[in-house]
Amino acid sequence: MEYFENSQFTDLSQLPESLPLFPLPNVVLFPNMLLPLYIFEPRYKKMIHDCLKGNRLLGIILLRKNWEKEEDPTPYEVGGMGQIIKSTKLPNGNMNILVRGVSKIRILEYVEVDEPYRVARIESIRDRFESSEDLTILTRQLVKMFKQVISFRYKQADRILSSLDLLVDPQDITYFVISILALDVHEKQILLETFSGEEQIRKLIRFLMRDLAIWN
Repeated sequence: MEYFENSQFTDLSQLPESLPLFPLPNVVLFPNMLLPLYIFEPRYKKMIHDCLKGNRLLGIILLRKNWEKEEDPTPYEVGGMGQIIKSTKLPNGNMNILVRGVSKIRILEYVEVDEPYRVARIESIRDRFESSEDLTILTRQLVKMFKQVISFRYKQADRILSSLDLLVDPQDITYFVISILALDVHEKQILLETFSGEEQIRKLIRFLMRDLAIWN
């Protein structure tokens, strides 16, 4: 088992204009989220090796519904940029990696490259969490309802709630709730494509109300 060097510093103040892309059928990456991945396809092992030699950045993009019926599946235009923070090469040549979400991205166009994987020109997207009374009220409502759902559905509720209590920023709280909730992956994509913080929280609250209605 080979461990790759994981302490390399990358300046994230200057994000790249293009990224290698990892399309997946069941994963949506949000900023700050930690995502473990098992890499076994040759083209993506090549992609990860190339990433590790460079800035360790890649795009995680969700494939659209019914992707399995397409010869060349179509991904969504909005995805997540992540940085590989840990990587392990297994004896069979496959890899385990840990990716940390850096920002949301939008695919602008695909770039023609002599590689077996996709590369796209991208732009970074910053969610709008402007401080306001409405945002504060919505965040409090979100936390209250999330705690109710967690107490019903999760065995490790105390550990999750302890982590939640350490957060004060509405954006951090929102991303944390999204990472924990057992939402359908396309519901998470809806949230990923919502750039207003207040609107993200409103949609999350509606998902939580649905869960509470099921349990009550």
